[in-house]
Amino acid sequence: MIFILIGAAAGCAAPAEKDAPEETAVESQAVECSNECILAMVNRQLSLMGEFGSEEEFTRALRELVAIGPAVVPVVAEVYKAWSVSVPPDKAESARPGEMRWRAAHLLGLLGSRDGIKPLNEIATTKLPDPEVDEQLFADEYRVRLRAIAGLEALGAAEELKAIYSAGDLLRNPAAASLYALGIDVGGIQLIDARKALAEDVADAKDYNPNNGRPAQPEKPGSRAFKVAPRTDTPAITR
Repeated sequence: MIFILIGAAAGCAAPAEKDAPEETAVESQAVECSNECILAMVNRQLSLMGEFGSEEEFTRALRELVAIGPAVVPVVAEVYKAWSVSVPPDKAESARPGEMRWRAAHLLGLLGSRDGIKPLNEIATTKLPDPEVDEQLFADEYRVRLRAIAGLEALGAAEELKAIYSAGDLLRNPAAASLYALGIDVGGIQLIDARKALAEDVADAKDYNPNNGRPAQPEKPGSRAFKVAPRTDTPAITR
């Protein structure tokens, strides 16, 4: 039932280029490929996302998908729906449904087609599940929503991101960050160099969580003042 194919699909030859000339020098020329062929290529692309050391093959396969044109987008959207939350986990599969939805959302952004804005916006604006009912499902779906917002940013979907920001829920801040990346400052956004911030960060060794079972420990591992007190019976001491 789930669309996962490892390797090339049987009977799916390499897409043949159309005879029509290129419209622009920078635009990829559309190629012909049946829906079955596109589906096999999409599933292979999603599979490559979970493989180590396959960067070159992933890049090559992505170029082939992009060359097909907008026809790939609805196929990816259908694959996303196939990995819906209603599908029970299959132990035979190498990835959970939540992970596969994340990959499909990621691919919609990577394709670079503005046709991907609509399915990405539908994903991003779908109501999140209740975390008190299923915390794992909530975590999966929240990651998928963040990936969809990143895809909308990649496709320059400013109006959709503005609407998500205005909704004011858990996705407000990620949408604001994506809008800022597109040159739209909604206020309260500050660009911080992560490496500089980490370099300037100073660990606070204060014990904020003492309990009745032990006294507070003012010196903890991570504090510059912390000194290891070795046991007196260790070989280093007794030698």
